[in-house]
Amino acid sequence: MLPESARASRLGSLTEKRKQKRTSLALEGRLFVPEQSLEGDCRVIDFSPDGAGVKSSISAPVGTRLVLYVDRFGRFEGTVVMRDRTRLGVQFNSGSAKRARTAEQLLQFVLDGTITRAPLGSTLRNGDVSPLHDFVLADGRRASCKVIDIALGGASLRTEARPEIGEVLSFGSASARVVRHMDQGIAVQFVGRHAGAASL
Repeated sequence: MLPESARASRLGSLTEKRKQKRTSLALEGRLFVPEQSLEGDCRVIDFSPDGAGVKSSISAPVGTRLVLYVDRFGRFEGTVVMRDRTRLGVQFNSGSAKRARTAEQLLQFVLDGTITRAPLGSTLRNGDVSPLHDFVLADGRRASCKVIDIALGGASLRTEARPEIGEVLSFGSASARVVRHMDQGIAVQFVGRHAGAASL
């Protein structure tokens, strides 16, 4: 049995780890509803190349067209597709080139916390995201992969590896927990400093 001091130290360490894992990233943003001439700040709690979940004092019914400015990612035109007391779900009206560019930026942000404004000519095909080519499993083995889809909270990866549900994988400085197995790969939820509010 551990001494009282050792148990207290271990409990403190576990509490710290829980705090870190439960800390979700929220991006600053601004909403503009042209039809109602409304504008206000918001928090982007879920973000992908196709849409976002935002918290805002602005109330907009489903079907409302709006413009969302996301800190470090830029401007997105979209439509409200979901609404509850505290959140709006927005579907973007982005073309394939912008979706691919946003996916590149999201991937870079998850891996190292930075954003580069990629020129249009260098964008990848939609659904063909790079440079994430591999990850490290809990036992130290390295497995190759390809990003199928990515969001602020997680990603879908095409891979032959089948890590167990709940296993934490390493992607350079980022980590992700396996949440689902798919026919051609796995779905993961990011954990740690760039963890998002929701997984895929």
